[in-house]
Amino acid sequence: MIKPRKAKTKDAMYIQALLKKYSVEGDLLIRSLEDIYRNIRDFYVLSDSRGVHGVVALHVYWEDLAEVRSFVVDKKYRGKGLGEKLVEMTLKEAKHLGVKKVFALTKIPEYFKKKGFKNTLRKHLPQKIWKDCLACPKFTNCDETAVIKNI
Repeated sequence: MIKPRKAKTKDAMYIQALLKKYSVEGDLLIRSLEDIYRNIRDFYVLSDSRGVHGVVALHVYWEDLAEVRSFVVDKKYRGKGLGEKLVEMTLKEAKHLGVKKVFALTKIPEYFKKKGFKNTLRKHLPQKIWKDCLACPKFTNCDETAVIKNI
């Protein structure tokens, strides 16, 4: 049975493989294994005895701002509410940490809007721009929508 849970170090290679698979399709930024290990506390996974089938991370940028990132559920497990469980875990943790706003850059903004996120401009997220976007090959022609939610 697939269950959502906090990631463990043993999940790092599975997380990277899943992210790599969907980064090839242009849906995600690739993450190095070193980056995943360094940030393993940020990750939640959907897993069973065969491995990891979904992943999401909550990355804190500042006292009042965090990002839902690296969110993907393997195609054969979509449409079952599993991704929703992952996102809910990140929002619950953000609230626990005292974060006031959570954002995402996404190709599926409608998915996030159903969870109370609203469109925002990327220029309102300078921490994200300086950390990740400048190194992205799509920086000048970004095809993702920025969404944000007040917690």
